[in-house]
Formats: sequence, C-alpha cells, structure tokens
Amino acid sequence: MPSRRLRVLFLASYFPKPDNPLMGTWALSQAQALARQDIDLLVASFTSWVPKSLAITSGAKAYASCPRSYTWEGGVEVRYPRWLYYSVRPIKHWAYGNPIPYLKLAWWSAKRELCRMVEEFQPDVIFCHHSLPNGWMVAQLPTNLRRPFITLDHDFDEITDCHIYPCRKKAIAVVADQSWAMLAVANRMKRDIQQLFPQTQVLTHHNGVEPVPESLFDNHRPLELRKRKVILACALFAERKGIPLLIEAFHQIASAHPDAVLRIIGSGPDEERIRNTVNRLALNQKVQLIGKKLHHEVLQEMVWADCFALVGWDEPFATVYLEAMAAGLPIICCSDGGINDVICDGVHGFAVPPKNVAATATALDRMLSSDARRIEMGIQAQRLIHQKLTWNARAKELSSLFEMAVSGQMQYAA
Repeated sequence: MPSRRLRVLFLASYFPKPDNPLMGTWALSQAQALARQDIDLLVASFTSWVPKSLAITSGAKAYASCPRSYTWEGGVEVRYPRWLYYSVRPIKHWAYGNPIPYLKLAWWSAKRELCRMVEEFQPDVIFCHHSLPNGWMVAQLPTNLRRPFITLDHDFDEITDCHIYPCRKKAIAVVADQSWAMLAVANRMKRDIQQLFPQTQVLTHHNGVEPVPESLFDNHRPLELRKRKVILACALFAERKGIPLLIEAFHQIASAHPDAVLRIIGSGPDEERIRNTVNRLALNQKVQLIGKKLHHEVLQEMVWADCFALVGWDEPFATVYLEAMAAGLPIICCSDGGINDVICDGVHGFAVPPKNVAATATALDRMLSSDARRIEMGIQAQRLIHQKLTWNARAKELSSLFEMAVSGQMQYAA
C-alpha cells in the first residue's frame, strides 16, 4: 500500500482575509507552494474577534466579515477561528515586554478550536509563523495532541528584544524548549536565537518569491517613462524604511543624471514627511509618489523599472527585494538586512551602510552610470531567483524539514 501523505497544520496569524487580500500575501504564496508539494496542508489563521456593530475601519471590517473558512487559489484551505488576541496598539505595546498573561487569554479563547483541528486533521507536524503567539499556543497543547512543531520567525526586534525583556525571553523559551526547530529568515536572526537559547536547534530558512508572469514583460513602458532611467522603490511609509533618506541621496546625484526618475510606491504614517522632503528639495518633477498599488501593478512597475532601491534598515528578509530581482532588476539595499545572506555586493546590486545618505548616493550614481553593468547585475539577480529562491524551491526545503521532524532526525546545518 502507498504510504500516507505527510499532513501539515500551518498556523499563520498574518494571512490574507477574503476582504483584505493584500494582508500577508507572501504567507499565502508560501502556503500555495507547500500545497504543491507531496503533503496535505491545512492553514489555521486565528482571527481577532470583532463584532460587526463595532467594525468601523476597513481593517476591522475585514476581521468582522471574515468567514470561518475559505479556499484560496491553489486549493489552500484556510480556517479562520476567532480568538481574543489583538495585535494592535495599545494592546500590542502593553503586552510586548510581558506577553504571557495576554498569551494565556489568547490560549483560553483559542484552545477549543485548536484542539479540535488537531483531533480532526491529525497532522504529522505543525508549522508556526512566529514563536509568539502561534508557537506558544502549540506548546500548550495537551500531551495526547502534541506533534513535532517548527516555528519560523520574521522580525529582528521580536527576537532581539528578549535581551531587554526577561518576561518576553521566558515566553519564547517555552517555544524553544518544545519545538523540533526554530527557523529564522536571516542568518543574523539565527545567531541571535542561538545566543538566547543555545540548546535549541536553529536553522535559517529564507523566504521565496513567485516568478513574474511572462505577460508583464510584453507590456511596453508608458510613454512618459520612455527614454528615462527609472529607479523604483516600494514600501510602507514608515521611518525604518528610509524613504526620505533615499530621496536625499537621489537629490545629490539627480543633476548628473537628468534622464533619471525616482518612482515610489506606498503609503503610511511617514507620508507627510516624505512629501515635505520632495517639496523642500524641489524634486517634484523627478520624484513621483504614485501611491498604493495592487500586487500585479507593483510587479508591472518593477518590469518597467531599471533598478530597485530600498534602503530601510533592519530588514529581516523583505520579499520585495526578491520580487524586484525576479523582474530582472539589480537592487540597492542596506548591508544589515537578511537579503545580504543571498546576494553579492556588486554582482546582484549594491549594499550600503544603514542610514548613510552619502553611500546611498554613490550607489545610485554607480547604478545609473553604466547601462551595461546595471543590465548584467539584473540578469544575475534574476538568475539567482530562478536557481534558489522561488517559493517552490523554498517549499521543497521546508517539506524536507517536516519529514525530518516527523522521523526525529536532527540537522544543524542551515
């Protein structure tokens, strides 16, 4: 008789909702890639309970109207149980340093549904995005429902702040003690977890990306972008993303490259500061703030661009770099981010020190000064994606880890 397919329960709180499909799109892409492996997959995305009568904002309405289950493209079945966990200010700030009391409340509200899913689905292994809260929840399962579980963390601060907050470290220690392995999206994060929890198996597992649809390469640039060298940036408008710094750096080299234009996709709390920077530097004709875009529109902008620049600091492993590289673009990034685990400075783009305007300006100038070098770096960037960093390739590696966890093997190589 053929052996039973591996069954994987995937817990991901930051996951698209039917009324908010842009939330956590990369988590859905990962789930779809896992579903293409030889496994049976069930996703559980515990969702904050919001009464419809109190749902005023678009975000709250997406939670309130979220169905109990939904099947996404690729046959990804997702359950959306409700729980009393709200990752919003001021609750998130209040619980950050001492999370266990809030986690206990979340567990009290979620345990019936989580236990029911484990009993019904009978997973061989449980995969959790983030040690807190999902990994901690799985660590609370009663003995008869426990399975090998693996966590994947995505944020530098959520780990590093364990050095500052002993109670936060204590909460994650519960996960570290019981998990088969803790995965990190960057080597820097892996080293930090190993320092904090030296008895835990810690591995690096990078994110992936879907290949850019071929049809987008058939669409010609808009007339206004022809004969232009387009630098593209795409980010949430938040301080850490460094958009004003990028504009300052572009200002330093703009006169030397009269055909260059900086196009910036995004919105967010730092938008007023960004607009003020553009106005102060009189760059309204050279810097184009084009607002939020749907995902396929972002990919089209990448295909039309000549290079991608995002000099945000402390970027764990932003998939936006991978998307740009998949579109054939060389990148400019900060040297402290996880993307440096996989790219080579000068081969796939340029890495600059964090918060350094002068170094960013130099990188922009170098990128714009040689068409041949820029094009070759873009070719190398796209080749790297296709060879190692598609979601299919990353899911295949993750599936192998699941098999090892079930069989009880240990592996200490990243």
